[in-house]
Amino acid sequence: MRIPSRSSIYFTLSSVLVLLSFATAVGQAAGTGSFYRSADRLGRVLQRINDSYVEEIPSDTLVDAAIKGLSTVLDPHTSYFVDKEVDDLKVHTEAQFGGLGITIGVRENVLTVISPLDGTPAQRMGIQAGDRIVEIDGKSTRGITVDDAVSKLRGKPGTKVTIKIWRTGLTEPLPFTITREIIKIESVPWAGILPGKVGYLKLVQFAKPTSDEVEAALLKLKEQGATSYILDLRWNPGGLLNQAVEISELFLPKGRVVVSTRGRVSSQNIEMESRRSPVIDTGTPLVVIVNGGSASASEIVAGAIQDWDRGVILGTQSFGKGSVQTLLPMDQTHLLKLTMAYYYTPSGRCINKRENSVRWGRDSAAAPDTVADNAPKKESEDELDYGESSASDTLLDTTGHQSFRTKVLGRKVWDAGGILPDMRVSARRLTLWQQDVERKNLFFRWAIQARAKIQAKKKIDGSFRASDALIADFRTFLATDSVKFTFDSPQARLLKEMRKLSKMDSARGENLPEAERKLLNTRLDALQEALDKAGESLFEANREYVREGLTREILMAAGGVSLATPFQLESDPQVIAAAALLRDPVRYRQVLSPAASAAPMDTTAAK
Repeated sequence: MRIPSRSSIYFTLSSVLVLLSFATAVGQAAGTGSFYRSADRLGRVLQRINDSYVEEIPSDTLVDAAIKGLSTVLDPHTSYFVDKEVDDLKVHTEAQFGGLGITIGVRENVLTVISPLDGTPAQRMGIQAGDRIVEIDGKSTRGITVDDAVSKLRGKPGTKVTIKIWRTGLTEPLPFTITREIIKIESVPWAGILPGKVGYLKLVQFAKPTSDEVEAALLKLKEQGATSYILDLRWNPGGLLNQAVEISELFLPKGRVVVSTRGRVSSQNIEMESRRSPVIDTGTPLVVIVNGGSASASEIVAGAIQDWDRGVILGTQSFGKGSVQTLLPMDQTHLLKLTMAYYYTPSGRCINKRENSVRWGRDSAAAPDTVADNAPKKESEDELDYGESSASDTLLDTTGHQSFRTKVLGRKVWDAGGILPDMRVSARRLTLWQQDVERKNLFFRWAIQARAKIQAKKKIDGSFRASDALIADFRTFLATDSVKFTFDSPQARLLKEMRKLSKMDSARGENLPEAERKLLNTRLDALQEALDKAGESLFEANREYVREGLTREILMAAGGVSLATPFQLESDPQVIAAAALLRDPVRYRQVLSPAASAAPMDTTAAK
């Protein structure tokens, strides 16, 4: 990068100082001189660095760093975007970009195609799940991050990118030159009918076309005979405020307050109402599923549904990102996303959690270390809840929180930060063995090499389920030289550490007497044998989980989300509980009754 001349830097900083000096004079006349005097100090610091620092630093670098440093005292959602970051922000709000149409991830330190998207250039060119991208435009992808890879693969529609693919069974990489096209990010990746005429809709973002997509999906479910609905907002980090309002309108009566915003500036104090008739009759049972990854616009929708007693909120407490950001262009390539207000639900609850608010003046022990630490987690293609279950998972803890009343039935709701569900149902819990298999991507790795053999015998559709023969094949796969899977249990890790320490002692000349060394090795070998036998029994104990994992990955590899999602929902405890509630009108009314909300600690998850 070319470093600007000293005169160029001086001109830039001098311009800043002139503007600050002018602002100071105006500010003092208006009685706000202290702020501008402080701003003038910033300008003097920048000028001193420019004049005297040991190395010449580009002026843009200095100014951008100073501005980004404000994040240490502001809330985690105020951000300053430069150049490419502005383009990335547009992708999230406009829900489209120029690209190939593949979901990618790093598997065994290699950039890997998780799945091609239907109807995209990558799919038409024959890119398959499991393909390993070893080059992009002639440059190796060794050590590349997913973000860097996405940056290289995306580009202006009509331009071309050449990638080289290693595929199982081939002796050399295949080159693909693919023309980028507009790739539309689907807000509703899947919607369908579950048993009992329950319409299910998964919503993953709130972008410009989202409300139209949701309305179309709801109307289709209605035509297919749905008599109740599940709106799944898990892992949905939010997006555009107007889309949250428009989606709430699809379920609420006309003229109902959806959300209000309140800030320091009076122009930010706004109430937003539903302005149209709902698409779904307001008497139709509805369950909204949320979790700790449901944030912002997701929480607005859930809060409005809950406060108007329109449906049951089920799952776990949402993230608590209840702040309003306004996009302020600074120039052609710089953008400030500034928090201007907080969101409030119709009952008056503030959605925002304390740890998601301003950092200035806050107890440092309560403050997050970085912005990233405080962001809602985004679900990956294989993300699962690995936590251990406890009795508190089925209880609503409202200790120390102010209660409010819902607008129709007068049920108690709380300002706990985020949305507390009416019925708490935890995500799926995995055993340590299951966690180990998932972390090592063994189901995915097996499915990539097994898919072709399975498809050669019959077409893979939604009815596919892994057979006992395929489970046996997977077991053989685990023992191959390229895998050699052993359960990484706490006992196995301890054994490895003991052997390591024994070797270190030998290297230092601290050998045990021969008899003691033999006895130690004998006992360590016996422990290893016992662990191996335990691993064998664990496989049998998890046979049905293995069947499920193999089925899931074959369906995903063969047909992507549209084929795999219906199967995955069959074992999703939160969806199972939501569907069961909707099929039980008496229980549904009980959950929405004021009596149920009076004692939330006794509200338990469906078993």
